[in-house]
Amino acid sequence: MSVPGIDVSDYQDPVGWTAVASQGIKFALIKATEGKSTRADTFKDKWQQAKSVGILRGAYHFFRPTRTGEDQADNFLQALNSAGGLEANDISPVLDIEVKDGVSADLIRERCLIWLDKVEAETGRKSIIYTGASFGDTNLSVNTQFAEYPLWVAHYTLGKPWVPGKWKTCAIWQYADEGKVKGIRGNVDLNWFNGSLDALKTFATGDYSQVRSDAVFDNLVNWGDKGTAVRQVQELLIAKGYDVGSKGADSDFGVNTAAAVTRFQRDNNLPINGIVDPATLEKLNS
Repeated sequence: MSVPGIDVSDYQDPVGWTAVASQGIKFALIKATEGKSTRADTFKDKWQQAKSVGILRGAYHFFRPTRTGEDQADNFLQALNSAGGLEANDISPVLDIEVKDGVSADLIRERCLIWLDKVEAETGRKSIIYTGASFGDTNLSVNTQFAEYPLWVAHYTLGKPWVPGKWKTCAIWQYADEGKVKGIRGNVDLNWFNGSLDALKTFATGDYSQVRSDAVFDNLVNWGDKGTAVRQVQELLIAKGYDVGSKGADSDFGVNTAAAVTRFQRDNNLPINGIVDPATLEKLNS
């Protein structure tokens, strides 16, 4: 299974959380802080409102390598505590590492590890690392310590994400940065959790043992796929009255099938991504 989620910052404001939840979004990762002193203006509201509609919430810090790890950890912890703190069923803190700002990779790794150690000491949770597939491979994976942290990887690709470096799997895949979700104006980042909803709930307590390691997002029917699973999706779309192109159910997930999936998602109050995920497939079969 794969479970859908979003991540948001001040750029997504306001957020209609009830509408978001109605589309099957199960988790939201919310920007809290950046660097030594910057704090997201809307973090507290988002933090509280996401929980009020039953969405599992997590907070992330955007790391600025020119600042010390200790100063940045203090900024994040203070903002988190000011918003009400980390509760038992909240997703663990996230360290977003994606820029160098002219700093050497060695110093970035050193400062990030200080942040990770301090936040874990204060919260009792091992943090999650967010990074781009290429950035993580180039700048983090040389130190095997980073692979001890669950990975949230950004890789905007079809099929499966590139898991960088020493990591064997990823817990969360940010697969799109131009997604559409009702309740949010404009674009929003879309994510999958690599496991079932029960595994996500366990993950949110800091128990990472149920993140899948044998396969990564193998239950998504996506652009470029071919075969029986695609044909079955096309047949379901046709039965619901959606045009998949002149070739009909040809077992090839191309532009016409993607357009039909997108229309079906829009008509059925689902996150619009053009991918046949578990929620879309369930609705197609209903």
